[in-house]
Amino acid sequence: MIEDFKAASFMKRLGAMFYDFMLALSFVMVVGFFSMVVVMTIFSIDSVEAGSPVAKMFFPYLLFLSFVFYGWFWTHGGQTLGMRAWKLKLVGETNIRITWGQAFFRFCYAIISWIPLGAGYLWMIVDKKKQTWHDKVSRTYIADLK
Repeated sequence: MIEDFKAASFMKRLGAMFYDFMLALSFVMVVGFFSMVVVMTIFSIDSVEAGSPVAKMFFPYLLFLSFVFYGWFWTHGGQTLGMRAWKLKLVGETNIRITWGQAFFRFCYAIISWIPLGAGYLWMIVDKKKQTWHDKVSRTYIADLK
Protein backbone atom coordinates (compact mmCIF):
# COMPACT_ATOMS: atom_id res chain seq x y z
CA MET A 1 0.00 0.00 0.00
CA ILE A 2 1.32 3.45 -0.84
CA GLU A 3 0.49 4.75 2.63
CA ASP A 4 3.42 2.68 3.91
CA PHE A 5 5.95 4.77 1.96
CA LYS A 6 7.17 8.36 2.07
CA ALA A 7 6.67 10.22 -1.22
CA ALA A 8 9.80 11.09 -3.19
CA SER A 9 10.55 14.78 -3.57
CA PHE A 10 10.49 16.55 -6.93
CA MET A 11 14.24 17.22 -6.86
CA LYS A 12 15.15 13.59 -6.07
CA ARG A 13 12.92 12.39 -8.89
CA LEU A 14 14.49 14.92 -11.24
CA GLY A 15 17.97 13.73 -10.28
CA ALA A 16 17.07 10.09 -10.84
CA MET A 17 15.40 10.94 -14.18
CA PHE A 18 18.53 12.70 -15.43
CA TYR A 19 20.77 9.82 -14.33
CA ASP A 20 18.46 7.25 -15.94
CA PHE A 21 18.09 9.28 -19.13
CA MET A 22 21.86 9.25 -19.60
CA LEU A 23 22.02 5.48 -19.00
CA ALA A 24 19.04 4.74 -21.27
CA LEU A 25 20.49 6.94 -24.00
CA SER A 26 23.79 5.03 -23.83
CA PHE A 27 21.97 1.68 -23.89
CA VAL A 28 19.83 2.67 -26.87
CA MET A 29 22.83 4.03 -28.79
CA VAL A 30 24.94 0.90 -28.29
CA VAL A 31 22.16 -1.61 -28.99
CA GLY A 32 20.84 0.52 -31.86
CA PHE A 33 24.30 0.64 -33.44
CA PHE A 34 24.81 -3.11 -33.26
CA SER A 35 21.26 -3.72 -34.50
CA MET A 36 21.92 -1.51 -37.51
CA VAL A 37 25.17 -3.38 -38.23
CA VAL A 38 23.27 -6.68 -38.15
CA VAL A 39 20.49 -5.36 -40.44
CA MET A 40 23.01 -3.91 -42.89
CA THR A 41 24.93 -7.19 -42.93
CA ILE A 42 21.81 -9.33 -43.43
CA PHE A 43 20.51 -7.17 -46.31
CA SER A 44 24.01 -6.54 -47.75
CA ILE A 45 23.61 -2.76 -47.84
CA ASP A 46 26.24 -0.06 -47.30
CA SER A 47 23.90 2.62 -45.96
CA VAL A 48 20.29 3.10 -44.98
CA GLU A 49 18.44 5.53 -47.20
CA ALA A 50 16.10 8.09 -45.64
CA GLY A 51 12.51 6.94 -46.13
CA SER A 52 13.44 3.29 -46.56
CA PRO A 53 11.51 0.66 -44.55
CA VAL A 54 14.54 0.14 -42.31
CA ALA A 55 14.79 3.86 -41.57
CA LYS A 56 11.05 4.11 -40.91
CA MET A 57 11.17 1.26 -38.39
CA PHE A 58 14.28 2.48 -36.57
CA PHE A 59 12.63 5.10 -34.32
CA PRO A 60 9.87 2.75 -33.10
CA TYR A 61 12.60 0.17 -32.49
CA LEU A 62 14.54 2.68 -30.36
CA LEU A 63 11.36 3.43 -28.37
CA PHE A 64 10.93 -0.31 -27.84
CA LEU A 65 14.52 -0.58 -26.59
CA SER A 66 13.86 2.29 -24.17
CA PHE A 67 10.75 0.53 -22.88
CA VAL A 68 12.70 -2.71 -22.39
CA PHE A 69 15.40 -0.81 -20.47
CA TYR A 70 12.98 0.88 -18.06
CA GLY A 71 10.46 -1.96 -17.92
CA TRP A 72 13.04 -4.55 -16.95
CA PHE A 73 14.32 -2.46 -14.04
CA TRP A 74 10.82 -1.52 -12.88
CA THR A 75 9.55 -5.11 -12.90
CA HIS A 76 12.72 -6.59 -11.40
CA GLY A 77 13.12 -4.82 -8.09
CA GLY A 78 11.35 -1.53 -8.84
CA GLN A 79 14.55 0.48 -9.18
CA THR A 80 16.51 1.73 -12.14
CA LEU A 81 20.18 2.53 -11.55
CA GLY A 82 19.34 6.22 -11.14
CA MET A 83 16.62 5.37 -8.64
CA ARG A 84 19.10 3.27 -6.65
CA ALA A 85 21.57 6.15 -6.58
CA TRP A 86 18.87 8.51 -5.29
CA LYS A 87 17.34 5.86 -2.98
CA LEU A 88 13.96 5.77 -4.72
CA LYS A 89 11.73 2.82 -5.54
CA LEU A 90 8.75 2.29 -7.82
CA VAL A 91 5.92 0.44 -6.10
CA GLY A 92 2.38 -0.45 -7.11
CA GLU A 93 -0.63 1.00 -5.28
CA THR A 94 -1.92 -2.41 -4.22
CA ASN A 95 1.28 -4.44 -4.08
CA ILE A 96 5.00 -3.82 -3.96
CA ARG A 97 5.94 -5.27 -7.36
CA ILE A 98 4.60 -3.84 -10.62
CA THR A 99 3.61 -5.81 -13.71
CA TRP A 100 4.80 -5.44 -17.30
CA GLY A 101 1.38 -3.97 -18.08
CA GLN A 102 1.85 -1.27 -15.47
CA ALA A 103 5.36 -0.65 -16.79
CA PHE A 104 3.98 -0.26 -20.32
CA PHE A 105 1.31 2.26 -19.27
CA ARG A 106 3.84 4.12 -17.13
CA PHE A 107 6.33 4.35 -20.00
CA CYS A 108 3.74 5.51 -22.57
CA TYR A 109 2.13 8.07 -20.29
CA ALA A 110 5.53 9.34 -19.12
CA ILE A 111 6.18 10.33 -22.73
CA ILE A 112 2.74 11.96 -22.90
CA SER A 113 3.46 13.80 -19.63
CA TRP A 114 6.32 15.65 -21.34
CA ILE A 115 4.24 16.87 -24.30
CA PRO A 116 2.47 19.77 -22.51
CA LEU A 117 5.82 21.25 -21.39
CA GLY A 118 6.26 18.68 -18.63
CA ALA A 119 2.90 19.41 -16.98
CA GLY A 120 2.39 15.72 -16.26
CA TYR A 121 5.58 15.70 -14.18
CA LEU A 122 4.96 19.05 -12.54
CA TRP A 123 1.54 17.80 -11.44
CA MET A 124 3.24 16.04 -8.51
CA ILE A 125 3.95 19.44 -6.93
CA VAL A 126 0.22 20.11 -6.44
CA ASP A 127 -0.96 16.51 -5.97
CA LYS A 128 -1.67 15.40 -2.37
CA LYS A 129 -0.04 11.99 -2.94
CA LYS A 130 2.81 13.56 -4.99
CA GLN A 131 1.90 11.47 -8.03
CA THR A 132 2.52 12.42 -11.66
CA TRP A 133 0.04 11.71 -14.47
CA HIS A 134 1.82 8.48 -15.38
CA ASP A 135 1.89 7.42 -11.71
CA LYS A 136 -1.89 7.78 -11.61
CA VAL A 137 -2.55 5.98 -14.91
CA SER A 138 -0.24 3.06 -14.12
CA ARG A 139 -1.33 2.95 -10.46
CA THR A 140 2.28 3.23 -9.28
CA TYR A 141 4.11 5.40 -6.80
CA ILE A 142 7.72 6.60 -6.38
CA ALA A 143 8.75 6.03 -2.79
CA ASP A 144 11.67 7.63 -0.97
CA LEU A 145 13.63 4.88 0.80
CA LYS A 146 15.79 7.23 2.88
